[in-house]
Amino acid sequence: MDISIIIINFNSSNYTINCIESIYKYTKDVNYEIIVVDNNSSYEDIETLSAFLEGKPITFLKSKVNLGFGGGNHFGYQFAKGNHYAFINNDAELTENSLLKLLNYSNKNKKAGVIGLHQVNKDNERFKYSYRQFIDLKYHLFKQKKPQKYYSKKTNSDLTSPFEVDIVSGAFMFFKKEAYEVAGGFDPNIFLFYEEMDICLRLKDKGYQTIFYPESTFIHYMGQSSANVKIKNEFTISYLYVIQKNYSYFYYFVLKLILLLKYGFKSIIKPKKYFSSFKILLKGGNALVYSMKP
Repeated sequence: MDISIIIINFNSSNYTINCIESIYKYTKDVNYEIIVVDNNSSYEDIETLSAFLEGKPITFLKSKVNLGFGGGNHFGYQFAKGNHYAFINNDAELTENSLLKLLNYSNKNKKAGVIGLHQVNKDNERFKYSYRQFIDLKYHLFKQKKPQKYYSKKTNSDLTSPFEVDIVSGAFMFFKKEAYEVAGGFDPNIFLFYEEMDICLRLKDKGYQTIFYPESTFIHYMGQSSANVKIKNEFTISYLYVIQKNYSYFYYFVLKLILLLKYGFKSIIKPKKYFSSFKILLKGGNALVYSMKP
């Protein structure tokens, strides 16, 4: 098996169906399997998806709880048989044989642990953050260049060929099996957000590269699977968890202090946007008891 494709569904079966149909349409000359993980969707949504999947050679796993992004993907991984893992958001759509291109590139580059692609919207406009730098102390203390300018200068290139980056978008992550496993896979403690930063940090620590592959694109409809979930605080909780997990305690302490000052000031100006995050920081920051994770 060349590739195991893992897709999470949560009350958005129409997007999942569209994603699978695009895989069937464009993926050729590759031995692949599709694994769909349902994260405790409504009865109606599961019925719609089940009707579509009936008779198709697709593994359909139903979780009794919402495992979130990391937990759901890692659940699906446990049933995967491929030499590569493609974790694809259900609100993504292939527009070409991207998986074959990534497979060929990965097989030729031993240090490529994970590969990402350009995200575009339905009008074929590229997103700014298909890849980016680590969101660390330097990011908060100094004005950061946009990823395109930063990596163009760093690589001294026009970024039209594959190049190493810190992070690729979690909407489409293509892993070597051994890299994913050596890095420990997605952390199921993280319910939503910053999973890609966490695993890219661990891949780097293990000697693997995170590669951006600019020679292919996919459509991303952006957050449709979580559009009706209360997620405002999860950014802060997940981020601080990832920082404390991957950096020293002193590093975490300094960063948390900076965010307290930053969010404290911004919550005065825009309380609806920042005050809830400020409160979480005051309560201890990364305590997972405040997470949406069941």
